[in-house]
Amino acid sequence: MSNPSVYPLIWSNDVAAILDWAATALGLEEIWRDPSDGAPVEHGELEWHGGRISVNVRPPPWAEAGPSGIALHLTTRAQVDQVHARAVDAGAQIIQGPEESFVAYGFTALDPDGNQWWIHSETGNLDALRN
Repeated sequence: MSNPSVYPLIWSNDVAAILDWAATALGLEEIWRDPSDGAPVEHGELEWHGGRISVNVRPPPWAEAGPSGIALHLTTRAQVDQVHARAVDAGAQIIQGPEESFVAYGFTALDPDGNQWWIHSETGNLDALRN
């Protein structure tokens, strides 16, 4: 499976239902689902013709932030920091980070329409979970 550089993030109150619906109604392939051990699914991924869509539980701080999100994958923290500096210089509204989480180092900016742009480099922890 390829690791696309750009893939949309969909926020949801019921990730499992969205994953199931997308596979059933639209024919997307579910390629990974967070192993939740009986808890609500917090993350899953869909594939469509080589592109990936990430479906994530809607976190309360961002419930009103915008209708969609786009993830821009970079290889290194230094690249993330370079893009962050450019975004700040351009006056972008930064709503998170840069910071490191379990899955990535990155930051989130809002575009003028309220869409979330998450620029990040992964830590490798998601790959370990996927295997």
